[in-house]
Amino acid sequence: HLTLSECNIGPMGMNSLARIIISDGSSGRSKRIRLSLASNPITSEGCQSLSTIISANPTNGSLLSVLELSQCSLGDNGIKLLSSAALSSPCTGLAVLDLSENSITEEGANTFSVSLAEAWPDLNELKLAKNNLREDGVVSVISALVHRNDAGIDSSIESNKNSSLTSLDLTDTSCRVKGAKAALMTGSLTTLRLFNNKLGSDGFREIAPLLEGGHPSIVNLDLGGNSADEDSVIILLNSVANTSQASNFLSKLLLLEIGGNKFGEKAMEALENLKKVWPKLDVAHDKPVQEGEEEEEEAKD
Repeated sequence: HLTLSECNIGPMGMNSLARIIISDGSSGRSKRIRLSLASNPITSEGCQSLSTIISANPTNGSLLSVLELSQCSLGDNGIKLLSSAALSSPCTGLAVLDLSENSITEEGANTFSVSLAEAWPDLNELKLAKNNLREDGVVSVISALVHRNDAGIDSSIESNKNSSLTSLDLTDTSCRVKGAKAALMTGSLTTLRLFNNKLGSDGFREIAPLLEGGHPSIVNLDLGGNSADEDSVIILLNSVANTSQASNFLSKLLLLEIGGNKFGEKAMEALENLKKVWPKLDVAHDKPVQEGEEEEEEAKD
């Protein structure tokens, strides 16, 4: 495990580091490196050197198993360089990729989605949090992933998509409802984070049907911080509890995070009903607000 976070590594430093890692790899190192470069000014200029270690060997694949690049100012151009390198030589063996907070936009997401479908065969965890991908950028990324079994998609089409990814962090990506709905239609994800995406009450109502009876693959689902009202939270909880239309799958959902959305006595009643249907499902929520308490807090403010 090589941790070089906050070491002020810029493009020139990245070039030197890449040379050292490649040299070490060519000397017979058998294990891939867990490399953390978080909070370094690598920028898109340093991605050319970075590309040489993520897809260094056409036969053995990447020299890395984990690559943490949060807050490295990569931008869309940096992502294009990494994606191009991966397409030239697939990043076999790289399992975790953290691209959080890198000023990636819809343009970068569109480019990355092409490589995600073909060139990251062992990637199982991807973090894209705090990038302004917007709904179309998120939909583009999701289009590279296999769909859930009950989606009615032709299996021949699915064979050309990524089925290895199991954890996707879309926190604060401005995915909105369109992106959230697309993400909930995936079939390989077991962990999905949609925290702080301004889904609101309408968003909860729109995604509720996609959670009817739970979910066929997702185990951990984070819908926190989306400012939905209590009625919308109730609709979503009732949908998860409704198994009448979920005969095509047995829900895998074990953790549902809904903190940061209105939660009162009526929502608590809906939760108690849900627990009767899915007793092993853990629902993380804010402390229930009693009737009248909310008005008192607003009056104080």
